[in-house]
Amino acid sequence: MVIADGILTPSMSVLSAVYGIKTKAGGLHENYAILITCMILVGLFALQHIGTQRVGFLFTPIILVWLLSISGVGIYNIIHWNPRVVSALSPYYVYKLFKLTGKDGWTSLGGIVLCITGAEAMFADLGHFSQLSIRIAFTTIIYPSLILAYMGEAAYLSKHKEDLQRSFYRAIPEVVFWPVFIIATLATVVASQAVISATFSIISQCRALNCFPRVKIIHTSNQVHGQIYIPEVNWMLMVFCLLVVSQLSL
Repeated sequence: MVIADGILTPSMSVLSAVYGIKTKAGGLHENYAILITCMILVGLFALQHIGTQRVGFLFTPIILVWLLSISGVGIYNIIHWNPRVVSALSPYYVYKLFKLTGKDGWTSLGGIVLCITGAEAMFADLGHFSQLSIRIAFTTIIYPSLILAYMGEAAYLSKHKEDLQRSFYRAIPEVVFWPVFIIATLATVVASQAVISATFSIISQCRALNCFPRVKIIHTSNQVHGQIYIPEVNWMLMVFCLLVVSQLSL
């Protein structure tokens, strides 16, 4: 599952971020978005051999700015479009939904399964962070930011149902669109790097347990034991990512 994430997460996340350009440049051909995505992915995988130590200091500020950005946009959309969406925090409405829709309500949960993807990759990275640090980061920053972002998007969609396919970028105020677009693209690169690193870690552990074919493992840091690079897996992931992106253009 983590290996599949290592293929799907970089390709889909980077592609979705780059597609934000079409929000402001509607005449841009789809192939250009595909080309830009492929260039970013090739660059990302080509830099894996140097390890994350040299650029890792940028990851935290990028993700922090990203979370603050989407929470700020979410607050704006809630206030501007539909403040009543805050009531969705009440569990009563979930109960009411299931009561009215029955089995179809449970089936509809499949549409939000992407909200929990990546959890298995997080467990692969647990060796790099303490449980306390993960709990603090999640409860104080990540979870509130995501809730505000989703509620803001829901508030926007309540007034603009026609923008369902591109609601995230459509909901961003004009004055901050390009800064948010840039930080969104950088955040997808960081997220992709995290999944790629998790894939390397999982394969390394499987190899140690003789559950995976022998591959060359290179340690990219003398200080941090968990920072590794597996050339064969890296290029395999890159090829499959490019195939996934290219298939979307057909």
